[in-house]
Amino acid sequence: MPDGFRTAVRSGRTVLGVFIKTASHQVVELVGRTGLDFAVIDAEHAPFDHSTLDRMALAGRASDIPLLIRPPDLGAGFIGQALDMGLAGVVAPHIDGPQAAEQLLAATRFDRGRRGFSPSTRAAGFGAIDARAYREGADRDSSVWCQIEDASALQRLDAIAALDEVDCLFLGRADLAQSLGVSSQNDPQVVEAVRATTMAGRRHGRAVGIFVGASSEIPDLKALGITVFVCGSDQSWLIAEGRRVRREIDSV
Repeated sequence: MPDGFRTAVRSGRTVLGVFIKTASHQVVELVGRTGLDFAVIDAEHAPFDHSTLDRMALAGRASDIPLLIRPPDLGAGFIGQALDMGLAGVVAPHIDGPQAAEQLLAATRFDRGRRGFSPSTRAAGFGAIDARAYREGADRDSSVWCQIEDASALQRLDAIAALDEVDCLFLGRADLAQSLGVSSQNDPQVVEAVRATTMAGRRHGRAVGIFVGASSEIPDLKALGITVFVCGSDQSWLIAEGRRVRREIDSV
């Protein structure tokens, strides 16, 4: 994992990434050539077996791009294995309060006693790193992002953001809209939820992140105080470029 990614997120520097939904290490290599700051492997909404994920983690390290995992749930086994493979952190879905956030932290931190320890993993240098140094470094460097995407989370923003080991409150507006019972992420209730989450992050010194479908949204969201952006996915980029070329050829 490139040095300092978690520090960069916590510092308030603007960082830009993309979701990866295609189970291929070659996609990771390609994303590593874009100049993006990170990518998120979306195991919540796309299929990734452990062998493929392992190759993708290796490709991320070889390409010098931090990879985070969005797991399907808060299962400590899956999260621990992903971090053992050498991923840079976790973007956890549906963190609706401090109890869920604590469960996430227990799965990601050795010092909380829930994450299983082995010195033989890639993250541990296959046994070549001092065990104590590895444990301390893993707890120090793994980045933890809590997705705010439930109406119930909006009443507990300060309790989530107050946890010092949480690095980023990451907004999922589509799920928020669904949870709030509205049809659009531009609904005033969702807009207010984004504002409230950003203010909670500011009060507690947490970065706030968000998924955007287009980079044109970023300037206004940066002005609000959001600094972490996931812009589209490998799938959406491929479709968009294919459609652009189709329109260009059809116009000749």
